[in-house]
Amino acid sequence: MPIRPENKARYPKDWPQVRERILRRALWRCEYPGCTALHRDVGYWRDGRFVPMGRALRDAGYKAGDRVACSDGTELKLLMIVLTIAHLDHTPENCADENLRAWCQRHHLGYDAKHHAQTAYRSRKDATPTVDMFAH
Repeated sequence: MPIRPENKARYPKDWPQVRERILRRALWRCEYPGCTALHRDVGYWRDGRFVPMGRALRDAGYKAGDRVACSDGTELKLLMIVLTIAHLDHTPENCADENLRAWCQRHHLGYDAKHHAQTAYRSRKDATPTVDMFAH
């Protein structure tokens, strides 16, 4: 996931090297328990698991972003896995290896969902010039 401009200064100058080190440690696979998604692989999610695109689809010229009709009448959208580096403590300054995980965007966003909701609420609240009557 891209680094927000307002947070860029919080990352170390050698962030590209830190990111590369964590991706290599993970062997370019999502480190989320049970996930085997591979960086830059194309496929789809089914029943909570990533399924890489098979040779037949590849040979037929399908690529990320394409939709594929299934025999059961459903449609799948092919996507490309992009591994991101998650900070377990949500602190960009803490780049210790034990605090970092190479996760696919699905699992990174899932892990961060509660944190994102809290920061979004604070951002909206800070942007509103009203008084919160129910603040503790």
